[in-house]
Amino acid sequence: MPKRTAALVVLAVAVAAAALTIVLDWGWSAWIATLAIAAVALIVATWRSRPVLRTAAVVAAVAVVAAGILVVRVPPIRSAGWESGSDTRLIAADDQLAVLLNQKTHAVQGRAISDGREVWKNSFGSSGTVRSQQLGTDAVLLYGDNQASVVSLADGKTRWQQDVGQQEPFTTNGDVVVFSGDKTTTGVEVQTGKKLWTYSGEATAGSGGQSSYNPRRWVPRSDWIVIRGDSESAPVTVLDARTGQVAATVQVKSNDFVVAGKSFVEFGYTKLGRRLAKGTPLAGGQPWQTEFGRSNGQESLDVVDGKARALYDTKAVYLDPGSGTVREVPIEDDWSVNWFNGGFGGRYVAVEQRDRDRSVDAWAVADTVTGKLVNLAGRGQTVDLSIEQFSNDTAISRTTVVDAVGAKSDRYAWITDGAEHGRLSTPGSRQRVESAAGVVQLGQRILVLRKD
Repeated sequence: MPKRTAALVVLAVAVAAAALTIVLDWGWSAWIATLAIAAVALIVATWRSRPVLRTAAVVAAVAVVAAGILVVRVPPIRSAGWESGSDTRLIAADDQLAVLLNQKTHAVQGRAISDGREVWKNSFGSSGTVRSQQLGTDAVLLYGDNQASVVSLADGKTRWQQDVGQQEPFTTNGDVVVFSGDKTTTGVEVQTGKKLWTYSGEATAGSGGQSSYNPRRWVPRSDWIVIRGDSESAPVTVLDARTGQVAATVQVKSNDFVVAGKSFVEFGYTKLGRRLAKGTPLAGGQPWQTEFGRSNGQESLDVVDGKARALYDTKAVYLDPGSGTVREVPIEDDWSVNWFNGGFGGRYVAVEQRDRDRSVDAWAVADTVTGKLVNLAGRGQTVDLSIEQFSNDTAISRTTVVDAVGAKSDRYAWITDGAEHGRLSTPGSRQRVESAAGVVQLGQRILVLRKD
């Protein structure tokens, strides 16, 4: 068989193999191999032709390989970043610095976001696990072995450190950080560490988070906190987080309550099975009562956008904390909340669509304030999506996508104001995610999410 004929046969086989690579997801290596074979076959088939044809064949071969890579490949989205080092965790950030905690030595570093250069260094004296929470934009709280400390983000200096006993950090309103244990709740001034007030009882909810099912979680920001009664039948007490003064005492029938705005909102049921919400004012105003229909399936009671929210599979119901006015927000196009693949206590939730066999065939992120889907830019077929981290009004999503030949990559997006404001992607291997103020730690790398 003449070389030209053989080369044309090889070229045809390579093209067929390339098509099968896409259909059967043989992977990136097989795709590159078929492109290379096709390119070589094209050159061999025209090698004894006129010089112009040979040159054209070489150019065409290069174009085939380049086009094959560009058309199929989902390129990684990179951001300027730097290595954080082993055993370190991102715990706070502002627009200039990222603060890292070494989980073994408990060294604390302030490093420039731009290049990772060390700006300041401190340490926290604890022999056990150290927890941390950012306090606003200028300080970070460290806690461990009954010791609490506040460190300035600007210069790394310790503002104060003191023994807080068996109490753990619970919430802050910006000026006061609240610690709570089984028997006592204490308000401490952020700037000085001065104990401002103490109240008998355990904090069980705040005005910046979910209803009272997990009292030992950190509530990002609260102007009011709820103290559990000393028995199941005892009323709960709502305190002003700044002063520790009692704002209201409420006899509740369940743990289905939130504190939104300046109202304590308790959820119950009418005789007909509709949801019944009752609002108790905490700083002036009138009590209110309202009904709304709940959907079948799961329910989450939260505070989002300053309002009480009841989240269901295909809708969110918002209640104005001052009047009880109900606003129902359906999630567009009958997308439903994915309760098992990421957080759902914030404004943004992972949603899904299923086929007739109840298999998930589409993933997205929905804004529960508007009901609209967030436009997550980027190429590739989505095969998984989750909310990796969230606060009341921001979220970081992780989308796993595959290109036409089956190669996977993970795309991370920072979402706020109803839109994607920065993203990056990595080869498909799920990594630990930490975030603060638009700065993200993926594994041991610190990156700034940005528009691409």
